[in-house]
Amino acid sequence: MNVKLLSIRLIVGLISLILFVNCQKDDDLPVNSNPIFEGLDSVVKNQMVTYNIPGASIAVIRNEKLVYANSFGYSNKIINKKAANHDLYRIASISKPITAIAILKLVEDGLLSLDQKVFGPDGVLGNDYGAPPANSNKELITVRQLLNHESGWENSPNDPMFSDFNKPLDELITDMVLRRKLANPPGSVYYYLNFGYSILGRIIEKITKVSYEAYVKSNILEPCGISKMKIGKNTLNDRFPNEVTYYQGNFNPYDLNITRMDSPAGWIASATDLARFIVKIDRNPSKPDIISNSLLNNLYLGSSSWYHTGSMAGTSGIISRHNDTLSFVVLFNKRADHHPDIVEDKFRNAFYKEVITISKWPEHDLF
Repeated sequence: MNVKLLSIRLIVGLISLILFVNCQKDDDLPVNSNPIFEGLDSVVKNQMVTYNIPGASIAVIRNEKLVYANSFGYSNKIINKKAANHDLYRIASISKPITAIAILKLVEDGLLSLDQKVFGPDGVLGNDYGAPPANSNKELITVRQLLNHESGWENSPNDPMFSDFNKPLDELITDMVLRRKLANPPGSVYYYLNFGYSILGRIIEKITKVSYEAYVKSNILEPCGISKMKIGKNTLNDRFPNEVTYYQGNFNPYDLNITRMDSPAGWIASATDLARFIVKIDRNPSKPDIISNSLLNNLYLGSSSWYHTGSMAGTSGIISRHNDTLSFVVLFNKRADHHPDIVEDKFRNAFYKEVITISKWPEHDLF
């Protein structure tokens, strides 16, 4: 081998080694380090230590600009894979605002009314899942009541979405319509119900003649500039590229039937994509929303400050419109073992205390 060729190969090898070492050093740093947000980084890290959470991603929006996105810890601690901003997480009940916006979109397009009945001869779904028993009041349930968690059903003796995971969804709905009695008259009592949002998914499918997932992707997510979100799979081996691994000490996250939970709790997403979503439904003027303000005044979406949490075995998170100026998203690949909602509650309070100390915000937009 001639000397000149050998020298070139040695130089290339040396450069590769330097780049490798530098990359290894960079891996030890936050994905998107910014001195302005050192305190916020500490808030995330403290939550992770306190609740033994392997990985997290955060996105912060100010004046409809993505001013900060960062990830911490490990998306897969078995192979020491660092968390990254493109990581996808099960977002659990943060799926519900997405379903709610899809319903409101159908209303805006004149395909549905919020006060339309759901079951029985006058209902959107008719008798698709059996005829509601006489005097059961189930034929009185409206779309609005499902959105507002006022259908009258309760999770007694169990939450149907988190039980009998092998039962097909059609059979589960039929069983609820025919056999589980309402605990309250429709519209009279608020009771948080995953099942109600599963019914909303079926309404979307009945009206649009396509799957719930396909409709939401085409009509809600794509107009937000989101292309990576999807309904998750159930098993560890079936997880998608860039999807994190889920951890829980007291329950196997891969025993859940995520695909059956599509409209109440089935989406996987990155924190940044959920930030894109909230910007398009925040009623602020600089970036056009995907539906009108008059419809966005329904539910909590019309409040100046609102948030929605998501929590199930192996995941927890928050999407929050704090006010007209500030919004944020945070996702974790675990929840607290014995206090299912404490991670979101503690983080939200710590976040607000931290951000009020920030006097100079970045002007850039990372979207």
